[in-house]
Amino acid sequence: MTQAIPVKKFKRAVIPLEGVHCASCVTRLENGLNSLPGVAGVSVNLPSRTAFLSYDPAFADAKIISGRIEELGYKALAFSESAGAAENTALRELEREKNMFLRRFLLGLLLTCFLLLDLVFGFSPYTMLAVAGLAWGFAGWHFHAGFLRALKARTADMNSLVSLSTSVTYFYGVFVTLFPGDGGHYHAQWHEVGMLVTFINLGRWLEARSKNKAGEAVARLFKITPKFARRFKDGREQTVPVAEIVPGDLVLLRPGEQVPVDGRVAGGASALDESLLTGEAVPVEKEAGARVYAGTINKTGALEFTAEGVGEDTVLMKIIKAVEESQAEKSAVQHMVDRISAWFVPLVFLIATVAAGLWFHHYDLARAAGIFAAVLAVACPCAMGLAVPMAVAVGFGRAASAGILIRNADVLERASGVDVVIFDKTGTITEGRLHLAGLHPEKGEKDFLQLLASAEEKSEHPFAEAVRLRAKKAKVKPLPLTAFEAVPGKGVRARAAKGEILVGSLKWFDELGLALPPAARGEIKASPDSMLLVALDGRFKGYAGLADALRPEAAGLIRELEEMGIEPVMASGDRQAVVAHAAAAIGIKTFHAEVFPEEKRRLVMRYKALGKRTAMVGDGFNDAPALSEADLGMAMRSGTDVAVQSSDITLMNNDLRSVITAVKISKAIKKVINQNLAWAFAYNIVLIPMAAGVLYPHWGVVIPPSAAGAAMALSSVSVVMNSLRLKRTEI
Repeated sequence: MTQAIPVKKFKRAVIPLEGVHCASCVTRLENGLNSLPGVAGVSVNLPSRTAFLSYDPAFADAKIISGRIEELGYKALAFSESAGAAENTALRELEREKNMFLRRFLLGLLLTCFLLLDLVFGFSPYTMLAVAGLAWGFAGWHFHAGFLRALKARTADMNSLVSLSTSVTYFYGVFVTLFPGDGGHYHAQWHEVGMLVTFINLGRWLEARSKNKAGEAVARLFKITPKFARRFKDGREQTVPVAEIVPGDLVLLRPGEQVPVDGRVAGGASALDESLLTGEAVPVEKEAGARVYAGTINKTGALEFTAEGVGEDTVLMKIIKAVEESQAEKSAVQHMVDRISAWFVPLVFLIATVAAGLWFHHYDLARAAGIFAAVLAVACPCAMGLAVPMAVAVGFGRAASAGILIRNADVLERASGVDVVIFDKTGTITEGRLHLAGLHPEKGEKDFLQLLASAEEKSEHPFAEAVRLRAKKAKVKPLPLTAFEAVPGKGVRARAAKGEILVGSLKWFDELGLALPPAARGEIKASPDSMLLVALDGRFKGYAGLADALRPEAAGLIRELEEMGIEPVMASGDRQAVVAHAAAAIGIKTFHAEVFPEEKRRLVMRYKALGKRTAMVGDGFNDAPALSEADLGMAMRSGTDVAVQSSDITLMNNDLRSVITAVKISKAIKKVINQNLAWAFAYNIVLIPMAAGVLYPHWGVVIPPSAAGAAMALSSVSVVMNSLRLKRTEI
């Protein structure tokens, strides 16, 4: 007997962090946490300063992981499996840090203004030393604290560069003030200390302010999550916190209220605004049996619904968790940038030291100190570290607000280069619900519909549901039945006061020997729709066509894809005539009918073998193999869970135009990432040598520390601001 091997059950933790400022911090945290026993994977999102971690509780727990974070020089603000709790903590920390940078910027600005007045009034050197000390020590204390934490962890980061550059400038000024004979002709540049601290604090404040805006799309979901619900229990209505609602509770909903949890309507009728989840502004009608989702807004009527998904199991929370985790997932480009960033700070220290040594050799200690400080101040690992994740955070948030859920950053490369899009038919190109496309009675449409509805009243076949819906809309009541028989694969036989009613296929009617008018027979055979023939007491009464309605936006989507140079293809398990009719109706030239799930997958593989980047759009269980195989899988939210889980992108609003929007957003994000990276690398490649003084021998150009600090601040802010353009870019 073979012994079963136990499967490890990993838990997921979301940890908002304090003290994370650059790509070096991210690399140190990821490497340090990955080295812990029991930790299966770590991804740190720089814009939100949040770690997403998978761990085995048998080897690691909150105390061990938080302790390791402390050893690395940072602080875990919370340790939670709840995306909501962690997000709220991270937002509060970003807000606190933003306010701290603003206060220290204002303090630095005030002190710098005083230091600059020395050029007019000539203050005592010791007064200047004290005021500059306040600027260095108080306005810049957070940089020094970060440097000390990095030293404790035996590493270096952005804070190390800022702290050392300001410290070298300040303490050299202290030296020449206390020992003027040893300083030569050099005068303490106190205003450089003040401006350096002030400019960098200004940059950090602008950066933190912009980062808050980057998370607005996800933060908005948290902020509007309802806090209370009206529960009907023990014969009375109770207002309780949402956390107390459990599956099975009956929840009451009045007009204008938010749905507190996911559930299914038990009574009443209304229209709900689901734009929060889908991006679609048109309210959705709800009646008994319909699903409702937490966070959506009840517009008109009153509803009663049974709670099903609560807490972290609501669709809203799952979307938030998916968006946050997708923002934290690293693309191949991000991994490359992280590897470069890991060497960036040590390389800057080396360049600063070599440059200072050369300047000391050829000139004097004063200029060497200025060059050392300028090189450290101008270097900007933040710009490189933020280039990819900032664009991803803003872009994925923009996509989520449009009802498009992107799984990870690697999707961007694939989505932006799609050559072929293969569409499933049923539920994707069509709405996935059968309806009576047309009634063709011998005479009297209302009487014909009554016969049809009477026979199908007790049937469980999907055709019967379409008949009942049409009869209900037409306010036609079925006749009472005295007998009913379902004939599998053929139709139904029923008896009412008017006589025996037969409803079924042409093949069955031919087997029974029922006569049909030649014209009707020709129309039935020529139609691509499924047909229901009706007879009363052996006499043909007419026929009805059943069809799955094409999505109204499908034809426009196909035209736009072709204009973009993308080939649309349809693949369906339906009959050749039905698929051909649907393809012709929306303008698709290439289609494949009567294909099984594995054949859809092989179709995707054939296009990929031809060198075409292939996307698959589907919604059903049978689409899952093809969705997984495709370069880019897109699933309709109305589809099966298997299809959604197999896809790279989920279209939450079930609008096919989202396929185009997803491709355009992906292209826009990729473009911004490329711009950010180009700027970040060009900035550092050009300005670090300039700060080191390579232009001085020929042109006499050298960057002073204060200007270097201002340039560094503007560099990271420019990357953040460029990423924020994605919020307003027209898609």
